Amino acid sequence: MNSSPSPTASARRSVMFFGMCLLLSGCIFTPPMIEYSSYLSGRSSHDAADHYSVDDDGTVTYALPGLRVRVEPMTDEALNQVFPEDSNRGPFSTNPYTYGDWLDPLLGHTPNRFTVFRVTVSNDIYAKVSLDPIAALLHTDRGEVLHSFGIPSYSPHESFERYYRSIRGQSGNEFYRFDTRMGNVRSSTYREDTKVFKGESYSGLLTFSPLDEEVDRVQLILEDFVLRFDASDQPLEAVDILFNFDRTILKTVVTQAEDPAE
Repeated sequence: MNSSPSPTASARRSVMFFGMCLLLSGCIFTPPMIEYSSYLSGRSSHDAADHYSVDDDGTVTYALPGLRVRVEPMTDEALNQVFPEDSNRGPFSTNPYTYGDWLDPLLGHTPNRFTVFRVTVSNDIYAKVSLDPIAALLHTDRGEVLHSFGIPSYSPHESFERYYRSIRGQSGNEFYRFDTRMGNVRSSTYREDTKVFKGESYSGLLTFSPLDEEVDRVQLILEDFVLRFDASDQPLEAVDILFNFDRTILKTVVTQAEDPAE
């Protein structure tokens, strides 16, 4: 998967673009500022008879007797509220899941860095259950299959360490921001090898690459969710749990670009 460009790289390209515009045509151009929102909501086609329910906020819950798996699509606004002090430093924001309050000068708004879900597993009666976050897949209506992000660089598909190392500079501040982001990831992501025992509940974030602008529907698949283990702690019974979501994009122009002729 292609990772989103860093704020620094995008800003550098933007400066070059507007500099060429000034040199070649003498125009003064202010890009429009846009209120942009991309969010997912549970598709109403989920059938209650198939153990699913959809809340008004777009959250989808899969329920068996004594077990609930709740999936909440996370907007950038909600993710910024999780890390408020890491989301208000422009291009130096250290929220690992968003660009914070940085605005892309070419787009006129803040793009999505990732696609994120909060998954909560509540276990009432099973001895222990387990979700492998690395096995989770996100299918789009454009035929793409996105793999979830693991933490370490040796993760088999996507990796937060590889992603942030690829955009890290060599200054001490860059290393500090890298460490801060990775610390936030470790404290919030759905951890591998986590077993949820009887009477417990566990919650964490699943992260995927950002969606293409033209994606309208996605399906999150939690593969091989283990319901039962044998005496040697090997999976004995597992199911694939599917969650369907519709996507909505809202764009509102806040300020119009100036007409060079004026």
